Amino acid sequence: MERYSKVGMQELDQRLSKIVEAARKQPVSVYRYGAPWVWIVSQDDWQGALKEVSSYIPQGHSLVLLRPQIDDLLDDHRDVLQGLNAGAQMLIAPQTAMHILLLQLLYSVPSEQQLYEQLNYNLLFRWFVGLDLNQKVWSFNVLSKDLATLLGDARAVRLIQKIIGEVFCGALLQMPEFSLNFALLHTWLARHATTSTASN
Repeated sequence: MERYSKVGMQELDQRLSKIVEAARKQPVSVYRYGAPWVWIVSQDDWQGALKEVSSYIPQGHSLVLLRPQIDDLLDDHRDVLQGLNAGAQMLIAPQTAMHILLLQLLYSVPSEQQLYEQLNYNLLFRWFVGLDLNQKVWSFNVLSKDLATLLGDARAVRLIQKIIGEVFCGALLQMPEFSLNFALLHTWLARHATTSTASN
């Protein structure tokens, strides 16, 4: 078998099948206009190069340290979240959607569109919601619909408030990486103020 380490576009056109076959054994760099352009690599090499997202996240990061408390609270209210999922047929798991809303609050992400973009490229965000490096993010329409489902339920919004109050509020001054958007949280709560008053 012929061996290639780098090839030009013309050679790639002429010997494509041989170069692809060689790339199964060793990655091949393709040059365009005299500069590196793309690599041809085997599936095994590509999968081996992908690390777990968690390997990129500092273990001392505040979000890493606080996540067990967050997940414990979500587990305590699993029945509420499962009920929402059954009623609305959410495509994103409710616990995952709660993580996404917490990220929006904790990092003051101003819009769902920007939140969606962050989920595509921000490794910390991807780790927190359970996305691997090679996993595609849900479509924006799915994300928007499922977040609206949670925000439309008073119990889910109060659970977010509970998590913020019990896990974060006492330690925010020692965690400069967070810029919690209290105004957004109050907006979410205000939507259900009438319902809460009526139930009392």
